[in-house]
Amino acid sequence: MCRVAAPLGLLLLTGCGDDGDSDGSAPTGAPPGSPITADLTVPRGAVLLGGPFPHEGGTEALLLVDGDPVAAFADLVDQVRAAGLEPLTYHPDDDAEPSACLVADVEYPEATGERWPLGSDDVPSGDDPLALECETHAFGPDGYRLDVKLLVSERADPYLSFVRIAEVEDSPSSPLPDLETEAPTPEGDSPVTPPPVPDDLPGPGDPIGAPFAPSGEEHLLLNGYELLAPPVLPACATGGFVAVVRGTEGQRTGDAVSAWVEQLGLESFAEVPAVDSDVTTTHDGVQSRRVVLSGPGAGTVTVTGAGEYVLLDRCND
Repeated sequence: MCRVAAPLGLLLLTGCGDDGDSDGSAPTGAPPGSPITADLTVPRGAVLLGGPFPHEGGTEALLLVDGDPVAAFADLVDQVRAAGLEPLTYHPDDDAEPSACLVADVEYPEATGERWPLGSDDVPSGDDPLALECETHAFGPDGYRLDVKLLVSERADPYLSFVRIAEVEDSPSSPLPDLETEAPTPEGDSPVTPPPVPDDLPGPGDPIGAPFAPSGEEHLLLNGYELLAPPVLPACATGGFVAVVRGTEGQRTGDAVSAWVEQLGLESFAEVPAVDSDVTTTHDGVQSRRVVLSGPGAGTVTVTGAGEYVLLDRCND
């Protein structure tokens, strides 16, 4: 079952911002109100990079935040609740009020430092750049799980101002009552302002994302593709990157995925894709293909193509 709400080909692509608050390049993507899944739409203050990426096991999406990050995340939490799901967040400390968002004084990718619940009186009020980290997840019937994670940092390097959404139709995970509680909808002014969107993104032949570790192999943007936004930190703690690219020469989805699988995995992986890890499906008339590569000491590469867009997810071992 795929819960994409509308044909990918109908998504409007436009340069847009949030009332001109950013003085960088206007990001290109689907504007607020565009469908992400059957239950979620793009919130105000964000754009959907490319489109949703449906696959046999669910849907993934990457949003760039160019407006108020607290308002954008609050909108998504309310949408989860309106869909009849209970938004949860991790909350192991029973003595503290639950909060789906933390204000962080950290540098990435190390991400070590102090954190405070959004709205805490202890949040620093100086000029040092801060970050906002928000997380909620929800469970549904038949193994359904939805994850929504926001990361916005005021530091320009690395540029981080994104929401990542992952919908899984047959998740092996289940609620953890001792560690989770219902996520409150965040309120108030954001102490973090997204930095301007960079206007000097890598072009064909330039490195994108972090080099593969430990070999130092660089992954280059292929000819005939454009990077829609700076790469994002991966979910894994070992390093890598996540990025959305668009084919500019009418590439077929299957061919585009093959090209990127070779680019991201040829030198790093001695194994061919595992059984059932190369799947092509059709959603609302748009072909989607997903390939997963993994090898001992080599990490994981996931390449998902939908229409003219490709989602790259590179995770070091």
